[in-house]
Amino acid sequence: MRLASIALALIMALAATASSQEKPQNINANPNAAFFLSAADVANHRAKLQNVAYANITLVERVDETTASGLAYRMAVDRRRPPQRAAAHTTEAEIWAIVDGAGEITTGGRIVETKKGNEVMRRIEGGTVHKVTKGDFLLIPENVPHQVTAFTPELYMVTFEFPRGVKGTR
Repeated sequence: MRLASIALALIMALAATASSQEKPQNINANPNAAFFLSAADVANHRAKLQNVAYANITLVERVDETTASGLAYRMAVDRRRPPQRAAAHTTEAEIWAIVDGAGEITTGGRIVETKKGNEVMRRIEGGTVHKVTKGDFLLIPENVPHQVTAFTPELYMVTFEFPRGVKGTR
């Protein structure tokens, strides 16, 4: 019986290790070291993205317990395909660096929700349309609505997220 318990514990530990490896990979866990992302690295991570409308792989994520979200910053490789929903983040600013594709990103205005059956759609009304292509950057401050609204045929970007605000002040 004791041997069976030890074997079961070992199997569960191995299974937990395997399942934790399926989550987005945090690279460069050392907060005191620079992180270099080459064009080849972007292409490698891009090839691993799931085949869904919104896919990303987190490359670097730093914890900061003093911020409202508990994060200091995050860096990821993203792909956007239609359909996309509008979003605005109360405690997070973002920089989007377009690395491939072309399209339109609408910012500002206001988010309008509509319901179609059980699905809630979110779109921007009255915003500014930015035509983007490879090499362009877009800074989106916190609380600014944003939505990818046109694709040719999809957008690939490296995103930088900077949570803001002090814990307890949301």
